[in-house]
Amino acid sequence: MQWSEYTTAERLKALRNGMTQEQLAEAAEVSVGVVRKLERGGTASLPSLLSIASALGTDIAVLFGQQEPRRSMDRDERAALRTLSAATHDAAIGFSSDTEPGTVDELRAVVQHADAAYWSGRYTELGALLGALLPEARARYDASAAHEKSAAAGVLADTFQTAGMAANVWGSRDLAYAALTYGRQIAVQADDELRDAHLAATTSWVNLRDGRTAQGFSLAVAQAERIEPKMSEHDPDRLSVYGQLVANAAVAASRGGASPETAREYLSQAHAVGARLGAEHARGEHAQPYGPLYAATQAMSVAIALGDTPGALRLMDTVRLDDTVPLATRARYGLDVALTHVECRRWERAADTLEAVCAMAPGWVPHQMLPQVIISRLSGLPVSRLRGLAHAAKVPLGVR
Repeated sequence: MQWSEYTTAERLKALRNGMTQEQLAEAAEVSVGVVRKLERGGTASLPSLLSIASALGTDIAVLFGQQEPRRSMDRDERAALRTLSAATHDAAIGFSSDTEPGTVDELRAVVQHADAAYWSGRYTELGALLGALLPEARARYDASAAHEKSAAAGVLADTFQTAGMAANVWGSRDLAYAALTYGRQIAVQADDELRDAHLAATTSWVNLRDGRTAQGFSLAVAQAERIEPKMSEHDPDRLSVYGQLVANAAVAASRGGASPETAREYLSQAHAVGARLGAEHARGEHAQPYGPLYAATQAMSVAIALGDTPGALRLMDTVRLDDTVPLATRARYGLDVALTHVECRRWERAADTLEAVCAMAPGWVPHQMLPQVIISRLSGLPVSRLRGLAHAAKVPLGVR
C-alpha cells in the first residue's frame, strides 16, 4: 500500500515507532485522550495535530498522508531533529545559552567533534552536540570583544554549516537551507569570503539532494568564479573550497543541471585542483576534505550520471580510498561501485559491495536512497538474499 492509502489512525501508529501513547502525548503537550481518539479513527483540533506532528519529528502533511514520511528515522533521531531545529532557529534569532559559554578555542574543539560525528554517521550524538553547541556558539559570538569577534563568528558559522549537513542527511531540506543561510549571514558580517563560499558549496550539495540541479549548478559556478585561486596561489584552504565548488558543478551538470560537455569541463578542473593540493585537505579542518581522492569519487558519480559505464569501470580499477577520506564519502563511493556492478549484471559482486557498505557505515546507509534502488535492480539474486540486503540497509523489500 502507498502511504496515502492508510488512514490517519494507521499512519499515527506507524509514526509512533516504539513511542507509547503516553510518551507522545507528553512530548506533544496534549492529553493522552487526544492521541487515543486519533488512533481510534477520531479527529483532533489543528493545533493538536500540529503539536503531535512536531513531537513525531515530521510534518502535518505526512500525518495526513499527503507526503511520504522521511525514511529510516528512529525515535532518537526524530527527537534529535526537533532539538536541532529549535537550536538552529534560536541561535539565528539570538537566543543564546544561559550558561557561561566556552572560549573560542574550546568551542572550536567541540565543532570538530560534531563534524567527526557527522562524517562517521553518529547522527543521534550529533543532534545532541549541536543542540548544546549552537546556543553556546551564539552566546560566545554575542559576548566577544572586537579582537576575537572574527574568530567567534567563524565558530558560529561552522556550527551552522554542520547543522545544515545534519538536517540534509535527515531529509529536512528546509532546515538545511535555513541553517546554511544563517551561517552565510554570519560569515558575510565577518567579511569572511572563504567561509561564505564554503557554506555555499554545502548549499549547492543540498540543492543536488533536493533535485534542484540547475540551482545547485548555478550557485557552485558563481561561487567558484568569485573565489577562484590564482595559478601562483597555493593556499590549501582556498583550493579545498574551490575544488568542492567545481566538483559540485560537475556533478550537478551531469545530472541535468547543464550539458555533459560542461560536466566534463568542470570535472577536469576538479581533478586539476586535487592535483595541486596533492592530498586531502579540509578548510579549517572542517567539513568535507578535498583532494585527488575526493575528485576521483566525484568522477565516479559523473560517469554513472552520464551513462559512461566503461569510465566507471576504469575508476573502479584505479581508485583506492584511504582513511584520509571520511567514512561517509567512502560509503557513498561504495554505493556507486555497487551500482556499476548492477549495470554490468554482476549481481553477486553488487550484493557483496552493498553488504560491505552496510557493515562499514550502518548509521549512514539508512538515510540514503541508493541502496533501495540497487536492491530493486538485483534481478539475478534469490529473494532470500535480497531480504538480507534489505534488512542490512533498513529499506522495504518489494518482492517481485
